Amino acid sequence: MKKKLLKAGYKRFEQPDGEPTLYQKKVCDKKGIKYFINCYHYIFQNLPESREGWEFKLQTESNFGTVNTTLFNTGKKTINQIEVFMECTWGNYGAKYYEEFAEVSNNEVSR
Repeated sequence: MKKKLLKAGYKRFEQPDGEPTLYQKKVCDKKGIKYFINCYHYIFQNLPESREGWEFKLQTESNFGTVNTTLFNTGKKTINQIEVFMECTWGNYGAKYYEEFAEVSNNEVSR
């Protein structure tokens, strides 16, 4: 899964000892940054039947308030399926952009 996440554009972030490894992907379009998908990789050393776990999270703001989406037990899902689900969730709740890019007029130079 680690290699697939990196290939799909996720960045790996080191966490403090005892915390799960974070993989994060920024999702953008022409208008701006829509949201981030956070994927946490847990390693369970005390549970022999389940050595690791993956958790995908999306948090965004909408007209309904804060929308938190967490997907567990995604072992049989592809990264693409998870991302499509997150995109649909973001769109269905009328979520706001995390950050909108500034409009550039015809007289300004983009920097």
